[in-house]
Amino acid sequence: MQKVLMIIGAGILQVPAIKIAKEMGLYTVVTDYNKNAIGLKYADHPIIMSTRDVDGTVRVAKEFNKIRKIDGVITVGTDASLTVAAVQHALDLPGNRIEVAEATTNKIKMRRRFKEGRIPQPEFYSCWSYDDVLDASKRLGFPFVIKPADNMGARGVMRVDKPEVIRFAYERAKNASPRGEIIAESFMDGPELSIDALIWEGSIYITGVADRIIEFPPYFVETGHIMPTSLPEEKVKDAVEVFKRGIRALGIEIGAAKGDIKVTEEGAKVGEIASRLSGGFMSAYTYPYSTGVNLIKAAINIALGQPPGDLTEKYHRVSVERAIIPGSGIVKRIEGIEEALAVKGVKNVFVTCSVGEAVHIPTSNVEKCGNVIAVAETREEALNAANLGVKKVRIVLSGEGELNEGLLRKKSLEKLAGVCSVCRSCDGRECAGWLPGIGSRGSGRSFIRNVDILKRYTIIPSYLKKVDNINTGTDLFGIPLDLPVIPAPISNQRRNFNSIFPEEAYNKIVLRGAKKSGTIASISQREYEESETDIDYMINPLKEIFGHGIPFFNPSDGELTTLRKIESAFSAGAKVSGLSIDLKINDIDSLIDGRWLKNIIKNSPIPVIVKGVLSENDALAVVEAGAKGIVFSNRGGRTMESAPSGLEVMAGLIEKLKELKGSVKIMVDGGFRSGEDVFKAIALGADLVMIGRPIFIAAAGAEEEGIIFILNKIKNELREIMRITGRKTLKEIDKETVRPY
Repeated sequence: MQKVLMIIGAGILQVPAIKIAKEMGLYTVVTDYNKNAIGLKYADHPIIMSTRDVDGTVRVAKEFNKIRKIDGVITVGTDASLTVAAVQHALDLPGNRIEVAEATTNKIKMRRRFKEGRIPQPEFYSCWSYDDVLDASKRLGFPFVIKPADNMGARGVMRVDKPEVIRFAYERAKNASPRGEIIAESFMDGPELSIDALIWEGSIYITGVADRIIEFPPYFVETGHIMPTSLPEEKVKDAVEVFKRGIRALGIEIGAAKGDIKVTEEGAKVGEIASRLSGGFMSAYTYPYSTGVNLIKAAINIALGQPPGDLTEKYHRVSVERAIIPGSGIVKRIEGIEEALAVKGVKNVFVTCSVGEAVHIPTSNVEKCGNVIAVAETREEALNAANLGVKKVRIVLSGEGELNEGLLRKKSLEKLAGVCSVCRSCDGRECAGWLPGIGSRGSGRSFIRNVDILKRYTIIPSYLKKVDNINTGTDLFGIPLDLPVIPAPISNQRRNFNSIFPEEAYNKIVLRGAKKSGTIASISQREYEESETDIDYMINPLKEIFGHGIPFFNPSDGELTTLRKIESAFSAGAKVSGLSIDLKINDIDSLIDGRWLKNIIKNSPIPVIVKGVLSENDALAVVEAGAKGIVFSNRGGRTMESAPSGLEVMAGLIEKLKELKGSVKIMVDGGFRSGEDVFKAIALGADLVMIGRPIFIAAAGAEEEGIIFILNKIKNELREIMRITGRKTLKEIDKETVRPY
């Protein structure tokens, strides 16, 4: 009689298991919560049920078992081991004990078993609250890692390099944990291996060792893997032995195991071990392509209570999986799949996004747009094929709608009549002296200087250095940004811009537009407040977007008043705040030398950025006061006619500020208009760039859509310059890429 196999999960990673089971002549019962899951259409008996719903899955399994006996249960590439074990236990099928499955799906229980078995692993602490994480950070030191104890796919996982990042990382991990439990553990540096194994009658069979490619720090995004590993034999042997010891410590006695093993200077250590086959296309694609072994078939045999069968490797090829990561924006078109499949060595192309979908630079393994898998006789050939395949797949992105520069300028001119000329070259010459207004002080020399300083630098190309998967992403105290650009704070709409936007309306537009573009916007306190405590025009927009913004306040309002405003923003969800020391000073001199600034920063519940720095003394004083970020800025030339540009001050001080890099964010604004301008700032030492007038003008033309358009334009220009200069990440952009002339 035809045997029945129950498969938990029907996503793209479970499809091979469903197909192989059917090829083996098995009747397949497949569960997934998504009625449109691709695997359900291949199932003989599809069931709509969440892979995480243990009780529900046991119930439907028992109901089906009354009609037709289920002979085995399995999952591949999804964290449903506990569900599998519960069904196995309920139906008396081959499998591990439930407590074993619990230990392999809960990182706290897993680490405790490893500790009892003296398995090499990082120091760790179980955390339920923010205070727990703070205590753990004092014991672990920096860097350390925060992750949810009960999730997979790198969801909510983040490296914490400094204290001001802790709160954001804590909330991110907390939100990604179904039960709310967090683990904080020491950071393990070194290459990482992904290892599969089958366990049958007391023997552990290693079935694949691959190099994992982890990118996009401070997150842990697997952008591919290479099978087999290229690490030295003795290091691989050490990692495999630690993996086997971990399997035994967890009590996995039958079935499959997947291990993420770090190869550190102190030896191999366990990242985690799951009681299932690996996802990420390894068990179903790259290992079979590399060796000729049908690993999933062997795992199904074990699930049915049978020996795994022949595990002898038939050949020794190299197989590579690489992720498709187009950047961030709205998917407009998907092209080139057939071209990619035509590349010699490319075996599979998977695209997981769809037209109209918003995509971003990933912070976890579930946010990628697709994958290309290639195989060849050598490592170099396989990598070249996979990388070429990725390049052939074109996921064309756009902002929302069909804006172009001409249409946006036309709309902006109509909206800003009498306020701004919307010059084709926004360089401060046309609007010199427009104060109040959009212009600058006096003859406009400070504004003009901002633009002219940027023009004094050339960019040096490197056409022979080829790069792929260019990453314009960075972070601000842990907040992921898809590009190193932040809309600058703009206020006083009534005084300067004839109230074309009410203050609160503009703040909503810029906050939402920036978030949709993958970055974060700044908003500002009005320079002349009707009431020192009336900041609803800032707080309401922050609440609507769950605090995803940077509110800038005037520290000269006084220590207590400013702290109350920061605390209001914090209550609205803000993770960072700013102080503009170049705002109107209320008859108070030398704030930086006084007690207020230092006390405000010290007592703020969130990291503080100080904007308006234009001298070495101020820069050092702001850092001494405890600021976590400095913005070199002459306020667009609006405070003084003869002020230096923020860029020239920053560039002149960057050698002295090098020691601060990593602990203090170096930011600059003034005259930045393009991706090339942003590239120059990064090359000269900036971490982030603020842009003001072009953002406001774009908002005037098309509100959120205009902001999305201009930020995507700058991001795409930056990506192109990084490609031309051979720089894959922002950290690779250095002063060697620019020259003054």
